Amino acid sequence: MPKQGYTQIDQETAKEMMAREDGHVVVDVRRQEEYDAGHIPGAILVPNELIGCDAPEALPDYDQILLIYCRSGNRSKQAAEKLAGMGYTRVYEFGGIIDWTGEIVTGPAPEAPQNAVLRLSSFDGGGPEYSVEIADPALLSCTMERDYGTRRDEPEDGSPYDVILTFTGLKPGTTAVCVHSRSPIMEEEDLYYTAVVDEALNVAMESDEARSAP
Repeated sequence: MPKQGYTQIDQETAKEMMAREDGHVVVDVRRQEEYDAGHIPGAILVPNELIGCDAPEALPDYDQILLIYCRSGNRSKQAAEKLAGMGYTRVYEFGGIIDWTGEIVTGPAPEAPQNAVLRLSSFDGGGPEYSVEIADPALLSCTMERDYGTRRDEPEDGSPYDVILTFTGLKPGTTAVCVHSRSPIMEEEDLYYTAVVDEALNVAMESDEARSAP
């Protein structure tokens, strides 16, 4: 049932969701030593104590399905509420590992997958606006943000900024990506890439320069 912006589910439902290939991520919000002693296979470690006001680096996609647990269910509810409050839209909390009847593995947390980042130039007052088209969105997601370098109170025409596109792997595979550039005072341009997501969900982007042209 929905609660404080997240959904609380039982562990059987969590197991069913883990069996689906939908880009979900299992999130363990305990401490490192607890995780090392035993965790659900494939779970990433994001300690509840380290979840503050900013989105955790390990969770860049606000629309990704998050399945959250801790030891007994207390910290997972706290973490789920904080993440939902940040804007994560598909947060599910399923209690504690002390009640888990599925497989448990030991060892340190795996390294976080490497995202691919594209940095493109624009400026206020007519600079290119970018949009991203992913041929198979089940493999890859993209977030976009502006970087002015230093904070400004008010935008000004001509002020330059970078558009940062961050691509996150959801499941292994290869897909085509097109970045559209549109401006009222500049030529339209389409940039084509091939994105490869490996088994560890690392993302590599290769430019197709032959197709990328105004």
